[in-house]
Amino acid sequence: MSTCKVCNEPAPLYGVTDFNKSCEERRGRYLPLTGVPVYYNRCDACGLIFTTAFDHWSKADYLQHIYNDDYVLVDPDYIDSRPTGNAAFILDFIKKGQGLRCLDYGGGNGTLTSLLGEGGVDGHSWDPMDEEGVPPSGSFDFISAFEVLEHTPEPLATVREALGLLNGRGVLLFSTLTIDHVSPRGMDNWYIAPRNGHITLYTRRSLQAMFAGLGYRIHHFNDNLHMALKEDPDWLS
Repeated sequence: MSTCKVCNEPAPLYGVTDFNKSCEERRGRYLPLTGVPVYYNRCDACGLIFTTAFDHWSKADYLQHIYNDDYVLVDPDYIDSRPTGNAAFILDFIKKGQGLRCLDYGGGNGTLTSLLGEGGVDGHSWDPMDEEGVPPSGSFDFISAFEVLEHTPEPLATVREALGLLNGRGVLLFSTLTIDHVSPRGMDNWYIAPRNGHITLYTRRSLQAMFAGLGYRIHHFNDNLHMALKEDPDWLS
């Protein structure tokens, strides 16, 4: 038994998988088993699925064991295809805005921000896993966080940090796959993937509880794309 990282309600053991389980298994690509078990819990109240296996890890541990040179084997889309698609989506999403200051939170290799710059956007990138990166200063009108929240062992702290970079009428647009319908033993779900660093998996209820507790309302475009804000900015109408 553990305690939910979002709502503090009881979260019994949900299942266990090998550390090398990755998202590429949905495409029929499997890594050799490591024999290292990773246990996940699921909250009885909000449905959050999470592991505490990495709670004690340092940034260096993540860079050595997950975000290393082999990471491309378990997430080949992060290099080019995902940033390209996300950049096109953002450019259309904010097209009514003028002079918006934008941040890609958890921006990885910075490809998305570079593409936004080519589209005339005042874009900035910051990744908490970047050992040499300097946290951004000032506030932003728009923040994107694509495939970020499932990677944090501290969801409340991460969301609080990202929202703290928004101005009063700023918008946070983020992606993370919500898992609202699970079987009693649903560890076969492709998104539960410790080798990808997927250590916190959400339901819509858990996202709503987390953002409401921080004073934000949330809109779900679909199971993967979500938006958090306090007030609608003019450019969003």
